[in-house]
Amino acid sequence: MNLGIPRVTTFIQSIYRAVKAVLPIKLKETIKRKIWGSSNATRPVRMAILNLLNEIKISIAVRNSSKYLQVLIDKKNLKVHLGCGGHKKSGWVNIDLSPQKEPYWLELTGTFYINYDLRFGLPIEFGIGSCDYIYSAHFFEHLEYHYGLKLMSDCYRALRPGGIFRMAMPNYKGLFEAYLQENYKYVELIDINKFLTCIEPGTSTFVDHINFGVYQNGEHKCIYDEEKLILILQKIGFSIINESEFKIDVDPDNELRRCYSFYIEAVK
Repeated sequence: MNLGIPRVTTFIQSIYRAVKAVLPIKLKETIKRKIWGSSNATRPVRMAILNLLNEIKISIAVRNSSKYLQVLIDKKNLKVHLGCGGHKKSGWVNIDLSPQKEPYWLELTGTFYINYDLRFGLPIEFGIGSCDYIYSAHFFEHLEYHYGLKLMSDCYRALRPGGIFRMAMPNYKGLFEAYLQENYKYVELIDINKFLTCIEPGTSTFVDHINFGVYQNGEHKCIYDEEKLILILQKIGFSIINESEFKIDVDPDNELRRCYSFYIEAVK
């Protein structure tokens, strides 16, 4: 865990309160009007402020999960679900970053939900060889490349010998092949106008599916395919790495995910 986060958050909050207290009311109203006005010129400023506020919320949420991470110290045979979203697995340690959701621990089933910023890698509370299984579905593409590489290396560290690291990832190869073949049947499960609301009526084409699949409104940071992931995992040190099929006992049984995913499974 990054121990500097609480201090940084407290510092920023202190500055905010101090500035807010001393500024004249008219000046505060003017600044607010200028920053949050409708002018496109102020949009970068608004986005920068919103990003800063979001980072503060994230750091607070991570700090609130620290006591649950402490419970995991020295535990073995853990199953960890990275970037779980709404699909929380019973008996697993589910990790995501939703500042509006409270962390919890169901002692009877051994189910955890923990807010953590996986850009920092796997929490150090997961000791060497502490995990039997680490899983993620459509998560690593949301991390910038160097963050993803660090997290994969941390997963290797935390797995026991023979432990499994499994990833479900967007099948860009299938999407690009469908685009080149103008195979609209491939994307018939996706209402692109629902996901890309900025499209002008009557101008939707296949390339909009490419834009959404690759960028997902700015949420996707990196593209992987089977070849790239296998090479990375080999470099990290995994002993056996294979392409896999959908597994109903571990992968979310979702029609969209089943249609537009590929699966990689690696053994330490």
